[in-house]
Amino acid sequence: MEVYREKLIMTYKELISFHQELLTRIINVGMTGEMEEINEIFEKDDQFQFDKEMFRGTKDQNLNLLLELHDNLEDTMNSFANINNITQKELDDFEE
Repeated sequence: MEVYREKLIMTYKELISFHQELLTRIINVGMTGEMEEINEIFEKDDQFQFDKEMFRGTKDQNLNLLLELHDNLEDTMNSFANINNITQKELDDFEE
């Protein structure tokens, strides 16, 4: 694989990591702010599948900014993958 292609794939993998971390931050901000009452219901080791849509429509400007960034990042990632025809196989097989 040529070096340029490697850098594209490496960059996309970093975007994936940031995308996941940003979603975690959105959930943490939302659950300690706007949804604090709901957060208090959970017990230690409880498991729940969060979706970023649960945090939309809030009055929390910080949370709204993070959601907007996450949406923009998804759009950018989709364009990046499409323009460069990055496949799941390439991502799975890539070793840094």
